[in-house]
Amino acid sequence: MATTLDLTPNDLRVLTNIFDTPPPPLIDSTLPPDPHIPASLLPSLKATERLAIAAAEASDLPTAHSLLLTLTSMHPTYASGFNNLAQVLRLISAPLEDVIAALDTSISLAAPKDGGSVSAAQANLLKMAYTQRGALWYGEWKRTGEEACEERARRDFEEGGRWGSGVAREMAVRTNPYARLCGAIVKEALTREYMGQGEVCGK
Repeated sequence: MATTLDLTPNDLRVLTNIFDTPPPPLIDSTLPPDPHIPASLLPSLKATERLAIAAAEASDLPTAHSLLLTLTSMHPTYASGFNNLAQVLRLISAPLEDVIAALDTSISLAAPKDGGSVSAAQANLLKMAYTQRGALWYGEWKRTGEEACEERARRDFEEGGRWGSGVAREMAVRTNPYARLCGAIVKEALTREYMGQGEVCGK
C-alpha cells in the first residue's frame, strides 16, 4: 500500500486540491455590522444603497450608478457600497477590470483581519462578493478558455461556498479539474457495476 512517502509532490498537490478544505469562518454575532463605519452613520449609508437598488430595479441605471459612485467616493471604507457598485457596473456593461476592482475592494474591506472573526453582515457580504467575482471569472473563462480565469473562478467559488453560498459550493466542484476527474472515474465505475449487475440479472 502506498504511503505518504511514496507520493510524488504532484500526487500530494492533486490530493490537496481534492480533499483539503479551509477552516470554516469565525462569525461573531456580537460584532458591529461594519468595523469601518460608525454605527450612527450606517443607517444613512444603507438608505442611499436602497435608493440605488430601487433605481436599478426600475431600470434607471444612470441614477443607481451615480448614487453608488458618490457613496463609495465619500465613504471609501464602506464594503457593501462597493459590492453594490460592482453589480451596477456589470449591468451597465462596464469593463471587467472595473467590476473586479470594486469587488476586490469590497472583499478586502469585509475580510477578517489576521484570521479573526467577522460580523454576520460581513460574512453575508463576503458570500455575495466572492460568488459574484467567481461568476465573472467563470464567464471570462468560458469566453476565452484561459485556464488562469478558471482557477480564479474556482478559488472565488470555494471562498463563496465557505462563507455560505450553496451555488458557489456547487460551482467550486464544477471548476475543480481534479474533482471533475474523480467524479468521472466514480461515475464510470458505477456505470460498469450497474451494467454488470443488469447483465447478470438478465441471464
